[in-house]
Amino acid sequence: MNKSSPIYKDKYTPFFEKQLQKLKKKAPARAKRIEDEIQEILKFPYQNIDFGKGLWRGKRKNRVGDDRITFVVCKQCRELGHQAFNLCSDCNDTPDETVIFVSIIESHKY
Repeated sequence: MNKSSPIYKDKYTPFFEKQLQKLKKKAPARAKRIEDEIQEILKFPYQNIDFGKGLWRGKRKNRVGDDRITFVVCKQCRELGHQAFNLCSDCNDTPDETVIFVSIIESHKY
C-alpha cells in the first residue's frame, strides 16, 4: 500500500458480531476464513466486489467459501446516496474511511 492509500477502519453491526461469535463456536474454520477476508477487504474495499440486490441493496457483498459477507464502505455510501438503504444511525459521526460489516449470509439463504 502506498502513502496516498486510505487506511480503512472496521466496524461491525451488532447482528454481524452475533453471527461471527456463533460461527466461532459452531464452525471455527469458517469464522477464521471470514476474519481473514475482513482484513483483505479493509486493504482493498473496492476491488472485485459487487453490490448486493434486493434486501442487500446499497451494500457490497463478497463471497467467502460458501458464505457471503455484506458490508458498506462509508465514503462510497455517501457518494452514491445509499444512506436510505443502509440507515446507519451514526452516519454523521462515522469517518469516510470506515467499512461497516453488516451480515454473514449462508450460501443457500442468499
